[in-house]
Amino acid sequence: MSSNNLNANGDGRQGVGGGGPLHASHLGVGGPGPGAGDRVGGAGGGGVGGSTGLPPPPLASSMGGGAGAGGGAGATVVYAPSRLNDLLDFVRSEFDQATGEMGMLRAAREEYEAMIQLHANELNAMRSMSYDLERKHHDDKRVLQEENMRLQEETIRLRQQLDQRPPPGSSSLPLGGLPQSSASSRPVLPSIMAGGGVGGPPGSSSGGRPGSSGFPPSEYADRDRYGPPGGGSQVQGLRDRPIDRDAEHIKRSRDEDERYGGAMTPIGAKGKGYSSKPSPNVSNMSPYPQQPGSRPSSTAPNGGPSRDHAASPRPHPGSEMGGGPKENEAFDPDTTGFKKEGSDWLTVYNPNVKRVLDVGLVHTLVHDSVVCCVRFSPDGKVLATGCNRNTTLYDTKTGAKLSILNDDASNSKQDNYIRSACFSPDGRFLATGSEDCIVRIWNLAQKRVAKIFSGHKSEIYSLAFSPDARRLVSGSGDRSAKMWDMDSGTCLFTLQIDDVTIAENGPVDAGVTSVVLSPDGHYIAAGSLDTVVRLWDAHTGKLLDKLKSHKDSVYSVAFSPDGKYLVSGSLDKTLKIWDMNTFKALNNNQPGLIAQGGEGGKTACVTTLVGHKDYVLSVDTTPDGLWIVSGSKDRGVQFWDVKTFKAQFMLQGAKNSVISVAVSPVGGFFSTGSGDHSAKIWTYSSL
Repeated sequence: MSSNNLNANGDGRQGVGGGGPLHASHLGVGGPGPGAGDRVGGAGGGGVGGSTGLPPPPLASSMGGGAGAGGGAGATVVYAPSRLNDLLDFVRSEFDQATGEMGMLRAAREEYEAMIQLHANELNAMRSMSYDLERKHHDDKRVLQEENMRLQEETIRLRQQLDQRPPPGSSSLPLGGLPQSSASSRPVLPSIMAGGGVGGPPGSSSGGRPGSSGFPPSEYADRDRYGPPGGGSQVQGLRDRPIDRDAEHIKRSRDEDERYGGAMTPIGAKGKGYSSKPSPNVSNMSPYPQQPGSRPSSTAPNGGPSRDHAASPRPHPGSEMGGGPKENEAFDPDTTGFKKEGSDWLTVYNPNVKRVLDVGLVHTLVHDSVVCCVRFSPDGKVLATGCNRNTTLYDTKTGAKLSILNDDASNSKQDNYIRSACFSPDGRFLATGSEDCIVRIWNLAQKRVAKIFSGHKSEIYSLAFSPDARRLVSGSGDRSAKMWDMDSGTCLFTLQIDDVTIAENGPVDAGVTSVVLSPDGHYIAAGSLDTVVRLWDAHTGKLLDKLKSHKDSVYSVAFSPDGKYLVSGSLDKTLKIWDMNTFKALNNNQPGLIAQGGEGGKTACVTTLVGHKDYVLSVDTTPDGLWIVSGSKDRGVQFWDVKTFKAQFMLQGAKNSVISVAVSPVGGFFSTGSGDHSAKIWTYSSL
């Protein structure tokens, strides 16, 4: 038996007392015996003390041996945990380091967020401060302009007093026969009707606000003053004031002002302290008001009116509807009960007619710039206002701002006033015209520009949809009106004004200021700067008639709902009502078109409404056709009875020119847009 093998019987006889050499690669040692060379353990004594021939455990770290004679136990394997502990410690260290870095990053992020929030708050504060400064700038500018105007008027008043002094040695009183102390007498509100009487002394030293002379003391008292109502030098200061954007309802108004060289004398206007009765000392003064729109008369050397003024013709009965001195006396605000006041507005009713309407302020909508136009939707639920660069939609009942329509494609840095706006009859679209000579068609459901009509060479002053909403007519300062097809977006025809009107100062521009389509869609009426209202065929574009009666530029035209009459408002401070039935009858009996340079004259002027003290800038009619509404540069709004041609009331609620008026098709609302950066929604109702 080999010494390297165990005895089959396991008695280990040959292994007793002997020990083989330990192999270096073995991990176990056998007991005493001769064959412990290659195996893990030898047989000892008579017991089984070694391996049975299997390989050693791979992670044994200590030697095992068999017992001698009595047999030894096998080798015990011990595993070392040091390597595992090292790995766990390393992982724990890495985790702690990552956790620390994460905390640092979180702290840095929170710090950055706090800094961003701080900067955002500072930016908002700066923006708010900028807005406040801008508003303050506008307020200061307005105050300075008013102060400048007041000083200019004071200078003119003093100059007039010097001119009206009697010659040295004369004991006569100044023209008017009233002492200077009369200027401090109680103010009397002038009539809101035409022909309010030029009864005050021309030499009186105090002026009154246009259209509101005699109102209770208010912030309006010193804003605008007019000069003497009779002859005498004209008030240049009112025209020399810087023209705000509100005066730019049409830019050429500056040319109109310069053409007259000064403010025209208001019809029947009286300043504070004017007596409503003619002075007994004035014998050469005409008892009738100056004809509307006529040239101002010059002052005679003695301070009295010139011959031209004294010889003014008596108005034809019924041609100008107005009152007289007695009517003016009834407008004393301290005694009359015919008035209604609000916090910042006042309505004075005509005491010579039955009071049948009530009026009240519903909402004041503040804007960032002059409000150039206002227009109601067909259902009366939405009001659109046009100002600088955008059109704003408001809820009529709540006054809430619904949306702002702003064309992102336009130059946002350049002024671009929205001069006109018009809803389509179905209420789906809103057309706007602006200074950039472009007509934009807005899809109101999507609040975006659906179409653009280009072709005019000057700013768009007026827009009107046809009753079927398939066509749109636009009026521009380029002396033309264009008819557009809503489906194709093409221009169907152009209504061009080629007439040349020569005035004292040269040719008169014929820019189109206002367009309107008749309710049946057959006719287009267009008012222009050359004082003419033109009637065109809406289907062929042919000129049908020229309505010539105004003495100055026509700024606004409107058809009655039944199409029986047309009303026009002019810079001659009057409104005229034209009978469309006469035009239709003559046109049917004498068919044919007038030449572009022809005189026309088929349409009869029914009457002239006189009462405003300054330019009539906008006119409209109520849905029932019973009332005409007019807005003026005298900051007033008047409701005129179509049956009697008399004004029902005079509403003063704006701090600047009333540039636009619009009556809601339903609901008993009307709106005004003004140069005081606001639009107002009013309500009117029958008593």
